[in-house]
Parts: sequence; structure tokens; C-alpha cells
Amino acid sequence: MEYLIVQIDEKRVKAARFDVSGRRLSLAGTFTFEFDDQQGLPEVATKIAESVVGSMRVILCLPTSLFAQRDVELPLKDLRKVREIMPTHLQAELALPLEEVIFDVLPSGDGRFMAFWVKRSDVERAIKVFKDAGLEPAIVTSAAFAWPFIPEIPANCAVSDGTALALLEGGRLSYLKDFGDSDQSAKLINALSVLDYSEKSLPDQLFIFGQNFDQLPETNDHKIEIMRLEQPEDLTTIFSNSDSFNQLVGIYAVARASQSSALPDFRRGDLAWTAGDAKLRKKLLLTAILTGIIVLLLFGFKILQYRQTSSDLTSLNNSILKIYRDVFPGRTKAVDELAEIKGEIRKLGGVSNSSGILDILKKVADAKGSTINGLYELELEGRTVIAKGDARSAQAVNDFKAALMLMMTTVDLGEVKSRPDGTVTFSLTATLKEENK
Repeated sequence: MEYLIVQIDEKRVKAARFDVSGRRLSLAGTFTFEFDDQQGLPEVATKIAESVVGSMRVILCLPTSLFAQRDVELPLKDLRKVREIMPTHLQAELALPLEEVIFDVLPSGDGRFMAFWVKRSDVERAIKVFKDAGLEPAIVTSAAFAWPFIPEIPANCAVSDGTALALLEGGRLSYLKDFGDSDQSAKLINALSVLDYSEKSLPDQLFIFGQNFDQLPETNDHKIEIMRLEQPEDLTTIFSNSDSFNQLVGIYAVARASQSSALPDFRRGDLAWTAGDAKLRKKLLLTAILTGIIVLLLFGFKILQYRQTSSDLTSLNNSILKIYRDVFPGRTKAVDELAEIKGEIRKLGGVSNSSGILDILKKVADAKGSTINGLYELELEGRTVIAKGDARSAQAVNDFKAALMLMMTTVDLGEVKSRPDGTVTFSLTATLKEENK
């Protein structure tokens, strides 16, 4: 899977592609385009679309200046429920009708939430531009909402990229102030001064990144340490140098937030992204069609098997009926011809062979004597006798063989196997004499 993250500022557009594998991210390409009289957002979107190949998840980050915010305290924990009631809760503070505003919420801890909203028309316009270019965004958000996911920053600190200032408390966004894309140092100092006189307490550290600061802002009125964000060592495989890290760390944080499903999304309601759902439905439809074809083929195969089996059974029954009529021409049609034929065969076999078989078994039993522990298998096939048993010793087996020679034409001793207790198992094959048929 790939992310294409596009960040729009007042003067430029930055984009980066990330390959996603499990929880790992790797940078696959970057783009930067400046706005001028000949190149606006539609032209930039078209150039980005021409520069990328393949299917990817597009995340569009609008300027922070388009979003309004409010810190709200509610006795709820379920974000879904908070999103549902937030428009009604803030309706009195809005200058626009609710249907012209899109909301989303971030938790800021201790029952407090950061509510953000944006004009519906701004979201619609951005979606149309990138959709016309062939890059319909799956998520519309702002990069600053993902700053808590900047790697290795303290849980309590301030962060700025020159266009906005954010406060993090407990690793969550608790304040966000946009101050545009010009005179960044002065506006940053003014924002810190406003915070110093408000209920918000300033943290001890302020981390800055991006290309909007040529040098670190100087301040003597606030006890806050201002420093440039440093590249962690474990990200050297993603970013080639510290300059690349500073330019792209905000977009990288967006990718991490999206992986964690913690990124606010302003494609809601009838603006919700449906392209992914359409692809999924198409895949499911194809799977259902293939499954139906397989079921029909199996069903047809079973029908053919059933017809073949029925045909074989009918043919067999007809053959049995013909044999029955040939054997018993004077009898009326029987209920079960096969059972009657089997019964007659058993009767004939019992009359002619039962006494002869009993005589043979008695002679074999007499020949085994007391040294043969037992015969656990004895078969008679025509004139051939097959016996298996166990004996006290190999000599006892030889004695049994010699005893059988008196009543058999031949006696062939098979394999004799010894057991740990000294006894043996054996098998032998003998042929009856003519008088013992």
C-alpha cells in the first residue's frame, strides 16, 4: 500500500509518497511546486498526477487557516458520539448554517476535546480539483492535526512550522493557532505573548521545523527554550539529511497518524470517500460471481454423478433379475432377488462343505499340541490352508509343521519372529491331500 500526502500552503504545495508495510514507512518520492501567475492549484494537481504511477491512498492537507477551533469539555469518551453532538453543541457560535460546515474532533485529555470545523465549500473545491486531476483524496485534513505524531518530541511542548503554533499536553493537541505564511518570527512571538496572558501555561520547550524560519526567533520575555527539531538517528534510512527531515517531517507525521487511525477527516456526510467502497464492492461482486460459478459446477458434477450411479444401479438390478430368472425359472417375481440368490448359495455351501471344513479344523487343532499357544488366523481357500499363530519356541513351530506333514501334501513355513519373552509368531501355508478335499 502507498500513501500520497499532499500539503497545501499559501505559497507552495508539498507532496510525498510513502510505502507502507505493516507499521513501517519508507519514503518513495517527494514533490514541491510554488504558486505563481501561471501555476495555480489545478495545474499543480495535474503535475503531481502525472508524476505518480499506480494505486495509492491520497491524503490532502489543507492550510490550517481554513479551520476554526474550540476547546470543549463534555462528559463523554466515545469520539463517535462526541462528533454527533458537537455541531449542535457549537451551533450558537457559528456564523454559518450547520449544513455549510463540516466538523471533526480530537481528544485533548480529561474529558476535553478539540473541535475543528471548516467550510463545506472549501472542502468541495479541493476535492474537485484533485479528482479532476485523477487524484481523488480519500482523506481531507490539515497537517498540523498530526503534529503529536512527530517522532521523538516530548509529550508536553510547543511546535511550530512557521505557519501555525501548537501546544501538546500529554502527547495530545490542546491548542492550535494559525498565523499565516509571512513575518513568521514576529507572529510566533505575539502568539506566545497571548498564551502567556491566557489560561494556557507555556511549556518549557518550543520546537520549530520547516523552511519558514531562516533563523531561530529571539525572545527574552518568555521563559521558553526555542530549538530546531533534530532528526532522530533511526530515521536516517528514510530522510537523507536533516534538511530533508525538516521539510518533510510534518508530512511524515500525517502518515503516522493515518496509520494509527488518529487523523481527523473532513470528508464526511455526502462528501465521504466512496471510491474505496466501490472498489471493495466490485471485488466482492467478482468473488460472489466466481463462488456462484464454482457452486453451479459442483452441483452439476453431483447431478452427473447421481445420474451415472442411478444408471449403474438400474443396469445391475436388471442383470440380477436376469440371473434370478435363469436360476429360478419357475418362481414368481421376488421382492429382493439378490437376497434370495445369496440365501440359496449359503444353503448349498453349508450342505456340501460344512462337515469337510470342520474335519480339517479338528485335524489342525490336534496337530498343534500344547506347545503352540494358539492360532489367531486360519483360512481355507480351496485345497490351501493358511494359518497364523504364536508358539513357545521356534522348535515348537517345527514340530507343528512336522505334525501337519502327515495330513498335508506340502507345508511351507513362513516368517518366524521372536518376541522379547522368548515366544515366537509364525505363519505357514499347507496344501491338503486329495482325500481331504
